Amino acid sequence: MNSSRIRFLFALLCIIAFCGAVQATNLLITVQDSLDNSTIPHATVMLNGVNVGMTDNAGQFLIQSGQGDLNLLISMHGYADWSGIVGGNVTNLSVTLNRQSLVVNVSLFDSNSLAPVSGASLFLTSSNSSQTAVSDATGSASFGVTSFTFYLLNITAPNYQPRSETIEVEDQNQNVQYWLLSENQYSFVVKDANSLAPVPGAVISVNGVLVGTTDSRGVLIFPISRNTPVSIQATKSGYQTLNQILTISTNEAVDPITLTPVPVTGFILVFDQQNKPISGASVSLDGTLLTNTTEFGRATLQDLTPGTYTVVVSKAGYSPVSQQISIVNESSEFPVVLSPASVNQPLYVQDPDQKNVAGATVMLNGAVMGTTDSHGQMEIQITYNTANNITVTDAGYVPQTVQQEVSFGNTTSPLTITLQRNMDWGFVTLVGIGILIVLFIFAVIRLAGRRNRHHVIKRNEI
Repeated sequence: MNSSRIRFLFALLCIIAFCGAVQATNLLITVQDSLDNSTIPHATVMLNGVNVGMTDNAGQFLIQSGQGDLNLLISMHGYADWSGIVGGNVTNLSVTLNRQSLVVNVSLFDSNSLAPVSGASLFLTSSNSSQTAVSDATGSASFGVTSFTFYLLNITAPNYQPRSETIEVEDQNQNVQYWLLSENQYSFVVKDANSLAPVPGAVISVNGVLVGTTDSRGVLIFPISRNTPVSIQATKSGYQTLNQILTISTNEAVDPITLTPVPVTGFILVFDQQNKPISGASVSLDGTLLTNTTEFGRATLQDLTPGTYTVVVSKAGYSPVSQQISIVNESSEFPVVLSPASVNQPLYVQDPDQKNVAGATVMLNGAVMGTTDSHGQMEIQITYNTANNITVTDAGYVPQTVQQEVSFGNTTSPLTITLQRNMDWGFVTLVGIGILIVLFIFAVIRLAGRRNRHHVIKRNEI
């Protein structure tokens, strides 16, 4: 009996020890690159569809095993996914990820004309592959590549200098552009030193010989000797002449030239509406106050570069004027006319019974401004510091004129104008005619009465 019990306890202890040993089993996963066998850190590890972590900097991840088969998925951006079933008794697993297949699109252009370069030979190599292509009519060629790979691209084309470039492919398709240098042509690119805008029409001379003028892009393409000192001169009206001596190597294709504009002076001439000069007017250029006009209404704008500016002229008592000016030479003059400042004047037109008079005509200093609305109201602009004559007329009313003067800077109050009704002369005439008729009838009756009395007297005498 005791021996049976001892055997049972021993078997139970063996089973417990075995289960503990099984539970203590771990699986070490190592993730590597299929091309160079380098370890891949930060790869995602999924167990039975559940994200359980990422590989460390050594490309490893430790997972508890010993619980039956494991359904694993290993993924990393730029690589194809790996999946598999791993037995529960496996303690080490090496996973190799294949890099993704991607595309590199190459576009080639002439560095001078910017036109596509067709027929160029392209040779793309990496540590374990090489491939060739020829650029098509659009100057394009494509290569199949793998992610996270360095490539060397060699380009050759007739009449162009060969070019070599390194392309580092990450985890996406890439588009690259290259400009090929002509073997015998050179580009002069002329720009404004201040605005960096292209300068068309600039004259280029090489070794004292005129070779041409820049186009609308500020570019001139011309064959030039290389590895030999040459004298280059660039001139343009309104700019300072540039002289330089260059030795152009075989790797150079562009000479960036900047021309400095010659300083110019502009004149602002300020007048009032009667063509009289206005002195003391402030003149601002592009938001900066520069000067005031003289007694002759003249302001001088010195040391400016040719170009377009916004000038603002202002003076108390006048409405400010803003306008654009283009200064191109020393004699540029720009007249500015200032108008007296004005203020809004509300009007109310009514009759003697204080009823609104709609459609009444309003005139300011003899000029018609408009008519009152259905409420007998209207607003006009009157000039400061001026005796403004406001006249209101309407059929059936006597015209009414009032004078309104407002000091500069003050506001106005509504102005009420009362129109008196016209006398109806037609009615008066009719009444007069009626009275005359009555008087005439009365006179006839009286005359007839007198005749009757005379007749009676004569009969009595007989």
